[in-house]
Amino acid sequence: MVKVFIYLLLALGIGTYLSILLIDDPGYVLITLRSYSLEASLATMLISLLLIYVLLYGLFRSLHLANPLKLFQKATWQQLFSPAKVRQSSEKGLQLLLLGHWQDAYKKLVESADRSQVPAFNYLAAAYAAFQRHDQLACNFCLTQAKKHSQVARTGIKTFQAVLEHQAGREEQSLALLLAIRQEQPDSPYVLILLKDIYLGLKDWDKLFELMPSLERAKVIGNEELVLLKERLAIHLLHKRIEKHSGADDLRSLWQDFSKVTQKRELVMEAYLRALLSIDETAEAEMLLMKFLKRQWSERLIILLGYISPADAASLLLRLEGWLKDRPNNVPLMLTLGRLSLRNRLWRKAREYFEAALRISEKSEMSAQINAELGRLLEHLGDH
Repeated sequence: MVKVFIYLLLALGIGTYLSILLIDDPGYVLITLRSYSLEASLATMLISLLLIYVLLYGLFRSLHLANPLKLFQKATWQQLFSPAKVRQSSEKGLQLLLLGHWQDAYKKLVESADRSQVPAFNYLAAAYAAFQRHDQLACNFCLTQAKKHSQVARTGIKTFQAVLEHQAGREEQSLALLLAIRQEQPDSPYVLILLKDIYLGLKDWDKLFELMPSLERAKVIGNEELVLLKERLAIHLLHKRIEKHSGADDLRSLWQDFSKVTQKRELVMEAYLRALLSIDETAEAEMLLMKFLKRQWSERLIILLGYISPADAASLLLRLEGWLKDRPNNVPLMLTLGRLSLRNRLWRKAREYFEAALRISEKSEMSAQINAELGRLLEHLGDH
């Protein structure tokens, strides 16, 4: 407002001076072109030029406001007169960005953004350059400008912002953005992948469990990764139930929520069996364990049989001795046979299994378990 007032004062001053000057000597202007001539006083000529300027300015201003076909934007004219230079500047900025020259790339991209045909692209690239040099203020500025210049929905820009927040370790901010984006684009593959990664990082297993159906429908991750993810998720949920001392019905309900493929995974079955044993559901644990071992041998699970008190320990012992004939020198199986022999009060047989397993055991952890069992047995027998 102050500038306008100053300009008005200057205009009035110059006008007054010219008026006084032209009163004494109005001047004379003669313009000839071939057979045409134009005669007028200097004052008339100046006023005519001023009126023409005002009319032309008003015309172009009106067209700019109406903006038919977006032909009267400043950037449009700059592109018409220097498109190659603007394109070269943008490409140079992109090259610098790809080479990791963050500061120079940011400068080039921002300088050519407003004159580019797609300013939003320049600003997004500049935002990434600012992010890489840890200039959060510049990054936020570029993201704001990208949203301002975007001609379509800004969901993609918000996703890019969520990616940057995630890479910076600001998981809560990234999660808030992604959840808002998902309201608009519920089946966006990239949003689902980012949500999966964030939930894994935050160890929010309940939310990840809720996300699994969407991940499966969208088919955004491979089958192998999906199976491993379900396995990891199932194990953590089972461990959580153990910590909460959940009842048998709660455990069975959770187990039924798992897919058949997940239930057949060795580590998932182990976690479920341990959960059942923690609440003394030994009969169900034995039934599931034997069913699994008939279908798939597992040294991890065979050890669990040694912690179960079977209804018919003698029959189970005979079955495992038959398995040992097919798998001689199997240390986990020998350890389990020794424990079952203890339950049947077969002290000599238990000692033989423990000592045989200890002789061929190569793993220190397994040897420690065998030594502990053998030590307790010898103490019970009075063999100090």
